[in-house]
Amino acid sequence: MESLKQLKWSIIILGVMYVVLGVILIMFPAQTQKLISYVLAISLIVIGIVNLIQYMKTDIAVVVHNYDLVFGFSGIIGGILIIINVEKFATLILIILGFMVLISGILKLQSSVNLMRLKSESWHIPFALALINIVYGIIMLINPFGEGLFFFLLGIAFVFSGITDIIVTIMVSMRLKKVTDMIMGPNPNAGAAGGPAGPGAQ
Repeated sequence: MESLKQLKWSIIILGVMYVVLGVILIMFPAQTQKLISYVLAISLIVIGIVNLIQYMKTDIAVVVHNYDLVFGFSGIIGGILIIINVEKFATLILIILGFMVLISGILKLQSSVNLMRLKSESWHIPFALALINIVYGIIMLINPFGEGLFFFLLGIAFVFSGITDIIVTIMVSMRLKKVTDMIMGPNPNAGAAGGPAGPGAQ
């Protein structure tokens, strides 16, 4: 459960970063390509550091089943390479940002399926949000707009992606906790300390 909590907070932090990135896209469209290159580089480095910390803090029995160390180093190296080659990277930033919006939608689609498998009656909410996100991401990749309008719409896409990522993550977390409580009880350690454990206790 500890690893799931860490994953939840990682996604929430990433969602906040998406919102910040979206606001920057909307407010500073003229400087956006190079600015976003730096923001993306810093974001990758921060995410990489978070993954490395998670790897070091997570029990080895859980670590063998995930790739936090790989993601951590990849994020840090990727961020550094973007900073070194910011002029060349700026030309690819539009495609990468559109792809990030698309990925956000695909991740929400999986979350909606997870909620459906957890017997949640609200699974259709993240499903609908995921479809909107995916369609929006595809449109951003096709980019039929002028540059000024594109950056404004891309900013909205990132704000939408970030906020909905946070909402869906919280929904999945709450449902998973409810299912776990139904199976194990709300507090399996109750009575273990500080008071009688049952009516026959002396």
